[in-house]
Amino acid sequence: MRPLAKPKDVIKALTGSWLYLNVTTYYDNGTIAHSEEPTLGKFPVGMLTYQPTWMSATFMSSRPEDRPPDLNINSAAALAGPDDEWALIGKHTMAYAGPWRVSQTTEDKEVGQIAHGPIRVAWLPSWVGGTLVKDYEIYDAGGTLRFLYRTSDGNRGDMWFRRLGVEDDDDGDDDD
Repeated sequence: MRPLAKPKDVIKALTGSWLYLNVTTYYDNGTIAHSEEPTLGKFPVGMLTYQPTWMSATFMSSRPEDRPPDLNINSAAALAGPDDEWALIGKHTMAYAGPWRVSQTTEDKEVGQIAHGPIRVAWLPSWVGGTLVKDYEIYDAGGTLRFLYRTSDGNRGDMWFRRLGVEDDDDGDDDD
């Protein structure tokens, strides 16, 4: 049996912000399922942020039909706008935050299990108080994070993230 890594080393390795890259879903036989998350679509955007004891996750659909372009929280007229447009944004967004912990890891801090929860704040009230558990792997000297989990339809999912750092130019400008 391999000795366990110290949780503080894993926490240090994961602390920071992570940009969502993509997800692939698989049937148990290894065949790609080509399923998409019904509310977030095929190409959602998102971020994870880990502090030493707290984390937050925010994802949204990138489909234009899920993102009414004229809504503005700073405009009284837009804020008073149609509830169906605000509901559409809520339906195609996922956000939660709370404490996190490493519940199991190997001697290598790059592989283990992580628990988000109990969730304290969530866009979906039924998530408050719950815990999400996923296996994780870290690659590229701490630059790439992979979550392995079961999807809501019972398939396997591989979700990939890239660490954001000071060298990244992710300000939205296309000045490359």
